Amino acid sequence: MNINRLLGIFIALTILMWILIFALSPQPKYQKSTNINIPKLPEPIVDQTKLKTIEFKEVKNDFIEIDTQDTLPSAKERVDKIDFNLYVYKIGAFGSSNAVSNAVKSFNDAGFPAFTEKNQSNQNLTNVLVGPFASKQDIKDNQKALNQIAGIELGEVMAWNP
Repeated sequence: MNINRLLGIFIALTILMWILIFALSPQPKYQKSTNINIPKLPEPIVDQTKLKTIEFKEVKNDFIEIDTQDTLPSAKERVDKIDFNLYVYKIGAFGSSNAVSNAVKSFNDAGFPAFTEKNQSNQNLTNVLVGPFASKQDIKDNQKALNQIAGIELGEVMAWNP
């Protein structure tokens, strides 16, 4: 296209916009005006000066006693016995961030959630943990696949609390 055509299209679009904005927009001089009358609120029928003030009194109810003793002592014992720990499978401690990210990615790609944690004994190392699992048996059921993904023979099962 040459410049004359582009300039012509631009001028035509500009004129069209002016027509749409001014010629086709509603003009106030052609609009019908309507007045809305809002009725005044009626006066209250009750004489408010003669109303009594409300006094609040505390209700005392001495004849009902509520027993607040623990009626299920065995429930408390059961909760104390339940093991709320989750378990993770430690595949190793790595010093290279590249090795850590590759290990975590390979487990995530295989469908196992993996995360990292600083090593307690050596701050330069990062532990790669897979899980959490609900029980140690879940780890044992998947241990062969976990070892194969990590390329190790044996990992460490650890209790984990978030």
